[in-house]
Amino acid sequence: MGGEGPPLVLLHGMGGNAHWWDPVAPALAARHRVLALDFRGHGDSSWSEPPAYQLEDYAADLESVRGALSLGKIRVAAHSLGARVALRHAALHPQTVERLAALDFLAEFWGTNKERHERRRARRQPSFADPEAMARRFHLEPDKTALSPDALAALGRTAIRPAEGGRWTWKFDWRAFDIDYPPVWPMLSGVKAPCLIVRGEHSTVMPRGEFERSVRELPEARGVEIAGAYHHVTLDAPQATADALLKFFP
Repeated sequence: MGGEGPPLVLLHGMGGNAHWWDPVAPALAARHRVLALDFRGHGDSSWSEPPAYQLEDYAADLESVRGALSLGKIRVAAHSLGARVALRHAALHPQTVERLAALDFLAEFWGTNKERHERRRARRQPSFADPEAMARRFHLEPDKTALSPDALAALGRTAIRPAEGGRWTWKFDWRAFDIDYPPVWPMLSGVKAPCLIVRGEHSTVMPRGEFERSVRELPEARGVEIAGAYHHVTLDAPQATADALLKFFP
């Protein structure tokens, strides 16, 4: 995404792509060399055959990118699934991460979050005849957001790809929902980099108790809550999110 300065890698959430960072990245690029990645099976990255969509796979991809681009020690800002990947990577490769911002992530499955994930996992890859109708049907998960309907449809247009038979599908391999998602707590003590934990004020993915526990159990962490935001803080409150990140990344 451009910019000069220390490398700052941006990681998106499940089913998303690098464009989820578009509202925030320009502010970050004023002080950083910003790189927003598409995970395997997401965005414009290739789909894995056979499917290999576990946290370790994504973390290995992050390490491969870091090495291939000779980035040295990196700063990472990561949302949702991306935050879990970044925490796993930081625990496995502590010498490679200078600072890590983990934004509104699911610490463990519980109640409605587990039920929602199981329903998504049971579905097959969606297929549509009309890409514009797809864009109008596009919604976030969870669906609460401060985005306008037009902005939501514009985001949806970045997530569409051709499928077989002249049809269309999302830029997301549905098989990635088969991910194992164990509780994050045992891993946190292995993360040595300073961390910023970010929560949307109205998030149903990261309850305030889990937010506070994450800050407490990481060896060196602070927390910030983004007022008025739901789970997708980079979309709901981009300026406040950028301000929090820039304060954390000097």
